[in-house]
Amino acid sequence: MRHLLIFGLLLGLAPLASRAQMAQAVPVDAATAQAVLAQAARQYPKFTAALADVREHDPLLRRFVVVTNAGPLGSPAAAFGNGAVRLDRRFLESSQPGFDDNRLVVVLYHEVGHLHYFSQVPPGQRDTQASERAAFDYSLLKTKALAEAGDCAPLQTGLRFMLLRSQSNDLADPHVRALKSLVQEPTYAEYKAYVASHCPAQP
Repeated sequence: MRHLLIFGLLLGLAPLASRAQMAQAVPVDAATAQAVLAQAARQYPKFTAALADVREHDPLLRRFVVVTNAGPLGSPAAAFGNGAVRLDRRFLESSQPGFDDNRLVVVLYHEVGHLHYFSQVPPGQRDTQASERAAFDYSLLKTKALAEAGDCAPLQTGLRFMLLRSQSNDLADPHVRALKSLVQEPTYAEYKAYVASHCPAQP
């Protein structure tokens, strides 16, 4: 388990490069996207349900694009100011260390959180650390709603990986800077307290 967590941490060491790679990645055709998502529905049912819910209820997600990324395996997804979220098909087609069904739910809500930030902050005023903080906050909000509905695992997973990533010394990474602040704040403690009092321990 330790090597999986370390791998998950290392995936975040170059977020700007990963986002650029995602922007340059090639969208698959509609038939391929449908096949990839159909396969994912069997392996990642929670992610599939969360994606369907977002598509139905959140107009800020204008396009969900499955892409072929020939670059190194980095961040699984990225959000863009035009309302698009791009997702690397490799994370849906085969199991990647540290990215199970629960983690992919967290990733999805994180990217949708960026869309909410983009909708509220004009392009010239956006700040990468603030955007990451908004995305983490949104993923916590949405996964807590799932916990209240009976599934604690995405919230537990998000809290665990956020704490792990906050321990990185890579202060050039806006994810890390945002998390170093977040995990010290009462908000994070409140989510942890909710899990402790309402959720069974994860195996």
